[in-house]
Amino acid sequence: MIQVTAEDVASGWRSLSDAEVETANGLLLEAEVLLKVEVPDLAAKDQDVVKLAAVRMVRRVLKNPDGMRIRNESIDDYSEGGTVDSALSTGELYVSAQELRWLGIRQTSKAFEIKLGGS
Repeated sequence: MIQVTAEDVASGWRSLSDAEVETANGLLLEAEVLLKVEVPDLAAKDQDVVKLAAVRMVRRVLKNPDGMRIRNESIDDYSEGGTVDSALSTGELYVSAQELRWLGIRQTSKAFEIKLGGS
């Protein structure tokens, strides 16, 4: 089991509300399952790196819980807007390619493969 708490998620970032602590604890359980699926030998990995990956996964969701891609606000003549980074815009908990690399998993993607000649 990964030894990560909501306090770890808050550390070095910001304080969490009581509701966010509850959410973070639930997300940390999900993060552990996702990491186990993606990294078969997770228990053999450096636990500080595993902890960092789990914390970053949960922070992504807490930073943008609604998964908004574009945010605009206006009050009278004042208007503020922006585009949320695509890494945050899913609003879903996932293991990023960078986090997988930290854990020794190299992802390769091929659109298709063409074999020339013979069978």
